[in-house]
Amino acid sequence: MRTFAALALLAQVCQLALAIESAPYDLVNSAETYEERVYPAQKWVTTSHLSISHHEATSDVMFSKLFNYIDGQNDAAIKIDMTAPVTTLVIPGEGPNCENNFTMSFYVPAAHQDNPPTPTNPDVYIEERPELHVFSRRFHGFANDEDWIVNAAQLHDDLVAAGEEGVDFQTYYTAGYDSPYVIIGRNNEVWFMKNDMN
Repeated sequence: MRTFAALALLAQVCQLALAIESAPYDLVNSAETYEERVYPAQKWVTTSHLSISHHEATSDVMFSKLFNYIDGQNDAAIKIDMTAPVTTLVIPGEGPNCENNFTMSFYVPAAHQDNPPTPTNPDVYIEERPELHVFSRRFHGFANDEDWIVNAAQLHDDLVAAGEEGVDFQTYYTAGYDSPYVIIGRNNEVWFMKNDMN
């Protein structure tokens, strides 16, 4: 009976996960350990923070600001559906005391892309993100600072070994796809951007 209840709960969690709208992209190439993708120009709701560490208090602060926006802290006072992934652009050592610059974003759902409500928090803004060409590596589980760094390093090594050119290794994105309530099958990614020479 307990096994049945656990499976039923897992099925509900999976259904909720599948119901979340994800940012669209085109798959350019799929290698054994990474994918090459192009995300079209889209609007994202965004906030930034300077900090030494990554996914501890920094993430909580930024996530709360963005979640408050979709929970009604916008000029339309409306709730907006959660989307995936939650991306964080990491720019190492940019601050005056060598803090890292973290910029977290939620994808604005398609229903609001043309005219997203304006955030009422001055720390939150609508980002007109241009087309983004990335190499992505996926890994699973609850991710901490070390997990992001290790997977970014592995993606770097894989891209160098494959002879991929025009990759910006100075900055990277982290991408999380699941709510904190998802325990099993969590999906995370690290992205390096490709500098298109077109």
